[in-house]
Amino acid sequence: MRPWPEKAESHRLYLGRVRDPSTEEVLDEVLACVMRAPRSYTGEDVLELHAHGGEANLSRLVGAALRAGARMAEPGEFTRRAFLAGKIDLTQAEAVAEVIAARGERALRLAQAQRAGALGALVGRLRGRLVEVLAEVEARVDFPDEELDFAPATRVAEEVAGLEREVGALAASYARGRLLAAGIDVVLVGRPNAGKSSLLNALAGEERALVDASPGTTRDVVEVEVDLDGVRARIADTAGERDDGETVELRGVALGRRRRARADVQVLVVDGSVGFGAVEQRLLVEAAAPVVVAWNKRDLGPPDGIPEGTAVVATSATRSEGLEALRREIRTAAGDPGDEAALAVSTARQHEALAEAGAALGQARSALAAGEPPELAAVDLRLGIDRLGRVLGEGVDGAVLDAIFRRFCVGK
Repeated sequence: MRPWPEKAESHRLYLGRVRDPSTEEVLDEVLACVMRAPRSYTGEDVLELHAHGGEANLSRLVGAALRAGARMAEPGEFTRRAFLAGKIDLTQAEAVAEVIAARGERALRLAQAQRAGALGALVGRLRGRLVEVLAEVEARVDFPDEELDFAPATRVAEEVAGLEREVGALAASYARGRLLAAGIDVVLVGRPNAGKSSLLNALAGEERALVDASPGTTRDVVEVEVDLDGVRARIADTAGERDDGETVELRGVALGRRRRARADVQVLVVDGSVGFGAVEQRLLVEAAAPVVVAWNKRDLGPPDGIPEGTAVVATSATRSEGLEALRREIRTAAGDPGDEAALAVSTARQHEALAEAGAALGQARSALAAGEPPELAAVDLRLGIDRLGRVLGEGVDGAVLDAIFRRFCVGK
């Protein structure tokens, strides 16, 4: 880039032109910023060029940089360097990928909280408390005959039990974190002309599935992605359930049955003018996922005959009535408690390490409560400390890091 100052100051923008190293052609006018170690994202000396947007322009600039000796970054390489330099812990590194992949408002908020270090700080505090407990237990091992001011064994066991509950609750939050990150897979089922396609269009806010008075209009699975109050959901409309349709319609029914087998939630759409009958009962019994009954065309008849304990929402797809309540019931059925402020873990790696830590604490608590030798509890406490450290990235081998950063679609 020209002109270039003799000694560029760190964290200051400089205006200049980028020239092709081979032809001296001016490629673009850019802003350049030097960030000297350790005050950079990776903790190393970094140079950033802020160029004009556009695929062709940026491609030409990248090509010139490669010809000048640079190389393309590996997936997640900058974040990996930041982790290895100690700038961030592994929960923050994983959160960068979650921020990039987030497709819902609440998923983004959770990922941003993790990226800012909230999850790492919580795990660090739990680990610090556990280290203090281990120090107390090991003192009993090292100085069994000394008259030291040891805390009563029951109090130590209670402290371990409290930590076990907190670690267990954090591990259990994976269900919510995964729901927010991955979204909810929803399938609409029911007999022909129950109003499934109309309901799909109403939830999508636009016409995505054809609606006709003739039964059997829907034959292929029609899918749309919608926002359920900050949670992304993939909603699939399937062919109406009946056994006496045309050959192609029956193939559509079979396709829909395979599709609903992998759903997180099934919405059983009931025609209010027909009621809850044998078809609906069979679909309810066969469901492999939580079911929410959408009593559609509610102006033609009130909900009746539905088994007790089944979630029911009265709707009118053509009038867009009951949609808010339906969205809420779908989220509830999928396991969303609606607590936006609560932290949650969102990767299987974090969940596995926390689950192992909780199990180790359970073993230590049992040993302490039973009055067994403190050496036994100390072994499990060390294991718990190790597993909490792994959540933060301590002791994680290169193969695990490769798998984590391979998820990044870009160098970031």
